[in-house]
Amino acid sequence: MSNTQIFRGTLVFLLALGLAYILVLTRGVWVGLLIAILVASAVRPAILRLIRWGVPAGMAVILVYLGIALVTILVLVIILPPVVNQFVGYIQNDNLLANRIIAAQSWFQRTASQFMGTDFQTGITPDDIRTAVSDLVETVRITAPSLIGEVTSFLGDFILMIVMGIYWFTSRERAVLFISSLVPLSRRALVGVMMDEIEMGLGAYVRGIVFVSVIMGFLCFVTLTILRVPGAATLSFFYAVATAIPIIGGFVGVALATFLALLTSPLNAVIVLVVTALLQQVENYWLTPRAMSKATDFDPLLVILFVAAGFTLGGIMGSLIALPLAGSVSVIVKYLILEPRKAQTTSTRVDGGILLKSTPNSDSP
Repeated sequence: MSNTQIFRGTLVFLLALGLAYILVLTRGVWVGLLIAILVASAVRPAILRLIRWGVPAGMAVILVYLGIALVTILVLVIILPPVVNQFVGYIQNDNLLANRIIAAQSWFQRTASQFMGTDFQTGITPDDIRTAVSDLVETVRITAPSLIGEVTSFLGDFILMIVMGIYWFTSRERAVLFISSLVPLSRRALVGVMMDEIEMGLGAYVRGIVFVSVIMGFLCFVTLTILRVPGAATLSFFYAVATAIPIIGGFVGVALATFLALLTSPLNAVIVLVVTALLQQVENYWLTPRAMSKATDFDPLLVILFVAAGFTLGGIMGSLIALPLAGSVSVIVKYLILEPRKAQTTSTRVDGGILLKSTPNSDSP
């Protein structure tokens, strides 16, 4: 190996390392862009439908994204005030929260003792609960001012997501043409096919997630309202949001909603537990398989691995985008690796009974 080749290889390695470092530093921007593409892929059919109805393309994009913004603001206005009021009340009086947890623990111990026919104790004393609650409230008091910055950052990211989504919708064709120009001529049509399939999968995934979450939240809200559970809207909102997380989201939603209901009364907690657990069965075995059948086709074990990896790298948002990102990679692997290899090894029968083996294109990479 010549010195020139060594220098070139070292330079390529350093450039790749520097690029990877830059990507890590700016991963928040790329996650935001991916979310914007996910949303744009999900709302693309609605925009195209408005265009077919005679609405100008620019106005159709604005109307759809304005609708998303209005729905988001409306949901937050309905849900946040009671949560904030209860949150502030607990910060101002931590004994109130501790006493409610102690009362719930006493009820649980009595119920368990009656069911088991013997004395049952959790091993946690009231003083332990008061100390833990006091420490938690003090931590929240210290970190509460930073929440204002988090809210501002969320609003900024939300606006940026809308802007990037609009830009992606308007510049998608140019992006496809640019990517096509980077591959050999014989593969350029394949780029469009891959982009269409990726976007179709992304859109179907997001629409399926939103559909399942909305239906589950609505059913939970109606049921809890009929049963007169306080804070039905807030409990249903948190349950619906949690169900958006694949595989584990339902369990998180049941646990979170039950715990929040436990702060009002043990009876409400039991009602919420039963309702959300039953709804979870409906979601797992009927609603999700039908809503997500066209979006993902991964083994459940792979889904858990992807979600866990996404959560480790990017928290809740990372777990939400892990599956669509894995689906996009699987489409690329299918068209660039699996199908060409299958075409090279599969014989073709033609007229006359002659068997011919397909060969790779001379200009393929």
